[in-house]
Amino acid sequence: MKKFTSLLMALVMMFALSATAFAEDETFTLTITGAAGHTYDIYQIYTGKVSQEGTETVLSNVKYGKNHYPADGATGDDVPADELESLTSPQVAVDLLKSALNGTPIGNNLTPADGETFIKIEGLPAGYYMIFDVTNEDDLPPEETKSPIMLQVVETVSIASKHASILSEKKVDDKNDSYTTEDGVNWQDSADYDIGDAVPFRLSVTVPSTYHTYEDYILTFHDQQAAGFSDPTITKVYILKPSGAEITIPADHYSLLSCTSDKCELGRPCSFTVQVGDVNDIYTNDPDDANTSFAEGDKIIVEYTSVLNNTANVGKLGNENSMYVCHPDGHTPVDTVIVFTYELKVNKIDGASKDALEGAGFTLYKWNAAAKEGAGDWVAVGEELKGDEMTSFIWSGIDDGKYKLVETTTPPHYNTMAPKEFEVTAQHKNPWVADGNSAFMDLIAKDAASKVVFADSAVVDGVAVEDGKLEGNVENHKGAVLPETGGTGTVMLISASSLFVVLAAVFMITRKKMSIYAD
Repeated sequence: MKKFTSLLMALVMMFALSATAFAEDETFTLTITGAAGHTYDIYQIYTGKVSQEGTETVLSNVKYGKNHYPADGATGDDVPADELESLTSPQVAVDLLKSALNGTPIGNNLTPADGETFIKIEGLPAGYYMIFDVTNEDDLPPEETKSPIMLQVVETVSIASKHASILSEKKVDDKNDSYTTEDGVNWQDSADYDIGDAVPFRLSVTVPSTYHTYEDYILTFHDQQAAGFSDPTITKVYILKPSGAEITIPADHYSLLSCTSDKCELGRPCSFTVQVGDVNDIYTNDPDDANTSFAEGDKIIVEYTSVLNNTANVGKLGNENSMYVCHPDGHTPVDTVIVFTYELKVNKIDGASKDALEGAGFTLYKWNAAAKEGAGDWVAVGEELKGDEMTSFIWSGIDDGKYKLVETTTPPHYNTMAPKEFEVTAQHKNPWVADGNSAFMDLIAKDAASKVVFADSAVVDGVAVEDGKLEGNVENHKGAVLPETGGTGTVMLISASSLFVVLAAVFMITRKKMSIYAD
């Protein structure tokens, strides 16, 4: 149910009013321009006589109209002065709309004639009228809201309908944790992360200029997460001013809830909702702080994280995340973002035969720029992968960034492979609209010399396609065979040496005997 700040304020906020010359007729014509696609009801609240007070045209001798009179009264009865004086009170206007409208509107389901964009209502007696936009929610443009207006008609007038707009969007922050240069926020339509990461999301909705004309202007964000996300956690809720200033919304003014049906439920799967309480209570309108008052372009922002879990889609398919906002007049369009995570498959082969080679074990490391208090360090991606018969090693759920592949178990009789450093880079569309087209573009891994180390390629029906999964071979070479101690050459050398020793001994003994005989 709606409320009004005052008749004049409502008039200024909702319509651009241009008066024609004052007419003496007792009835007037009201024209609503810019009404294409909308339907209106008009209620007569009061009637009266037009009188002139100086330069101001006013309504006097006010009586109850056809659609508003007390239970013990009737159309044409005099309106008490205190009721007229209270029209500037929002609460009285609310009560009026809640309980004191009677009968069929004097103008019911009014729409422009074919080919026209305006509605003309002729023969209106002077008085006060309530105009309601009663456009079916399914026909209302998603970015527009409906608001009533209380209008004084004391002359022929033309009003240009100004439908307040309400827009919402969802974004995801994309980070590469191998670089500190990406510590800033990059809100966009696509991103990639490691499984296990807390992925930051942002929901936003513009605050329509007509929020204050509602008794309770409650906004509910409906969020649909892919199965690969879990544990949504709100990190921040605030109003973002056009100036960039942020006004925190207290924690007791919003709630993280399970999905419940409401009047704007679209029948879509829903993971959770974030409900922001009456927007009227958020603005405190402190005269000493302009940021506490509404400004055109204000947005309500909800930031939260969800963990990318091990059920996430790996590769090109990605993991979509959607949102829309329910407001008192309907809902905003659905907006969707997507998060990718990738796979690396390493095949171990013999360097000579190129056959699959068993007995190896590998550990994959990723460079984390934030490790060691910002100094950076290589951080293991899980534990070592190895198995007696394993020849392929798969790391599923990785992000882009810098990596190092280390052979931590070497097959028997083979030399240990030197560590391989490489960088995984990925491209995905931004901006992107979830229109059936994939946001995935490219995935590659290159070393420091820009040589491709691992490529994204799969064969489907004999055709090579990119699927968001890297694969490549790494080689092991057998150890070199060196000459053994005791080889043929060595034996021959030892035999010759032994012969010389024996001959020398015989010569010495013979010489000694000859010396004795000589004596």
